[in-house]
Amino acid sequence: MDRNKLVTDLREANAAAKAAADAVGDGGTANLDSVFLRIPRQREVKVLQAIKDAGLYCRGKRQWIGQGYMITPTSGGQGNKRAKAAEVMTKELNDRGWDALTFYKVD
Repeated sequence: MDRNKLVTDLREANAAAKAAADAVGDGGTANLDSVFLRIPRQREVKVLQAIKDAGLYCRGKRQWIGQGYMITPTSGGQGNKRAKAAEVMTKELNDRGWDALTFYKVD
């Protein structure tokens, strides 16, 4: 894993997600939508530090369709904004070569 690439890609993907979320209203159902990032065979503490260094939050490695990291975009919303941010951030990370999925959960 290229740590610097991960930090840069997370920052840029989050910025794109935030911009996309700002363009939509925050109606809809409150949710816990997040990005599920799979980075196999890497030390958890190093991945978590890279996520933190990118200005994002992740509690730790989770089990959901394999093992990975639930990352919350900093969209500032709780409904449609959060859903849009999670979708855009997932797409941005995938386009940059990372294995990411959008996790949808209604609160």
